Amino acid sequence: MAVILGLVACGGSPDRVIVGAGTTLVDSGFIEAVAAQYEATHPGVQLSILGESSAQILNLGKSGAAEVLITHAPELEAAFLAEEDPRFSKIAFSSDFVLVGPPDLAETLNGLTTTEAFAQIADRGYGFVSRGDGSGTHETELNQWPSPGGAPDGDWYISTGQGMGLTLQVADQRGAFALSEVGAFLAAENLGHLVRVDLVDPPTNPYRVTVIESASPAGFDFAEWLLGSDGQAAVRRVNEQLFGVVVYQP
Repeated sequence: MAVILGLVACGGSPDRVIVGAGTTLVDSGFIEAVAAQYEATHPGVQLSILGESSAQILNLGKSGAAEVLITHAPELEAAFLAEEDPRFSKIAFSSDFVLVGPPDLAETLNGLTTTEAFAQIADRGYGFVSRGDGSGTHETELNQWPSPGGAPDGDWYISTGQGMGLTLQVADQRGAFALSEVGAFLAAENLGHLVRVDLVDPPTNPYRVTVIESASPAGFDFAEWLLGSDGQAAVRRVNEQLFGVVVYQP
C-alpha cells in the first residue's frame, strides 16, 4: 500500500485530457496521429479523443464533458462563443471539402462552381447522401443548396445522421453524391468507387480549437502546443505520414 501511495504521489497516473474532435479528423486518422506526437513528448498527459459532430462537441464543451474542442462549423462556433466564455478559441489548421460521386455522373459536373454543381444535382434528381448530423460538413452542405432553408425535399436526398465514413459508404453503395472533408475521403478512397468532382471553388474547411474556461492545465497546454511551432510542425509531419501531401494546412 505504501508503494502504491508513493507512486500516486509521484504522479504515477497521467493527467487525462478529454478532446472533442470532428469525426472527419477521427475518420482520417489525423487527430489520433497528432495526439500521439504530443503524448510522445509529454509522458505525463493522456489525450482521450471523442469523435463527434461539431454540434455535439460544442454541447460537450458547454457541459464540461470535453475541455478541448476541435470543430469546423463556423455558424455553430459563433453561437457558442456568443454564449460561452472560453479561455481562448483560434483557428488551428484548415482543409477543403470535396464533392464526390460515381464516375459517370461526377464527370458531368466537372468545371462547375460548387453552387452550380449542387443545383444540377437537385435539378436532375441525382442521389445525394447527407450526414444530417449537425457536423461542420453538414452545415457546409446545407449552405450549397439553391432551396431556401437548406436541405432539399425528395426521394433522391438521403440523410444518414451518421459520421463521414459511414456516409461515404452509403453513397458508394447507392451510386450517389456526398460532400466530404478531403482527409476523410482520402482515408476511405480505396474502399469504394467514388471520385472527386473537379469544382472550380471547393469550399474551405477551417478547424477551430477552443479551450473551455474550466480546462485543466494539461488541456490548456495541449491547445497551446497545437497552435505553437512544435504542434504546427507535428501537423506537417502527420500530413506527410498519412497522405504524402498537405491535406490539413497549418
